[in-house]
Amino acid sequence: MDAAIALSLVAGVGWAVNIVTVRWALDRTGAPPMAGALVAIGIAAGVAIIAAVVTGAEVPGWDSVWRFALVGAIAPGSSQGLFVSSIGRIGPARSSVLVSTNPIWSVALAILFLGEGWEVAVIVGTLLVVVGGVLISWEPGLGFRHIGVVLALGTAVTFGVRDVIAREFTSESDVSIWWASSIVFVAATLVVLVMSAGRLRGSLMAGVRRASPSFLASGLAIGIALPMLFFAFDRGEVGLVAPLSNASQSVMVVALGAAVFGARERTPRILLALVLVVAGGALITAT
Repeated sequence: MDAAIALSLVAGVGWAVNIVTVRWALDRTGAPPMAGALVAIGIAAGVAIIAAVVTGAEVPGWDSVWRFALVGAIAPGSSQGLFVSSIGRIGPARSSVLVSTNPIWSVALAILFLGEGWEVAVIVGTLLVVVGGVLISWEPGLGFRHIGVVLALGTAVTFGVRDVIAREFTSESDVSIWWASSIVFVAATLVVLVMSAGRLRGSLMAGVRRASPSFLASGLAIGIALPMLFFAFDRGEVGLVAPLSNASQSVMVVALGAAVFGARERTPRILLALVLVVAGGALITAT
């Protein structure tokens, strides 16, 4: 199997574990979503830094630091609070499939700004992934104006921008992926900290203490998923990596969500959306 495909699938599974863990942790602790996001991103930063030090990679200079800090500020920095809040409002499966619409942004931006070529199969596959996400937005009781849907779609846009910028920086830079991930996570932690402090104010520390034990697995999953995604971008184009990562994420979220949360995460509409997402991913892989 091509390395970029394998790494994309591993990244998607990591994101899926994170998504299901977040919903479980929110249900279990009742912690504010922003506090949980802060704990998870902070743990992910620790994982990446430890890996970078253990591998003995050269510490990057400032000209590389600011680039990857920009990626981190966009996603998972600004996106993490949106995503965690969406999961808390409409559940992991719905949030995941909606966020899987991000390849339409990734592919379009990659064609416009990175000069990536396009093929009919890639465009059709991407559209199938997007249609799967749109189906969730039309689910009775939700609709595009439901705040959980808006939050998930906003996350999808930030992920699309992240994918394109990350692809550009990883392909041009000789910085270790682990150091690049560390910079991304540290920048994201600072962004989420500012957002959390602004929203929670005096209750921030109490929220962090409540979230800390249960969001550990979320941080570990993110700490593995993002570096694997960067490794995939270093070996493959956005038009391949982004849709495949999102497709594997959606499959695993529905499977894990059904096992953990039961019938509310395996409605016929979610399953139909999942089929479209998988079909789109398979079509892209076959090109």
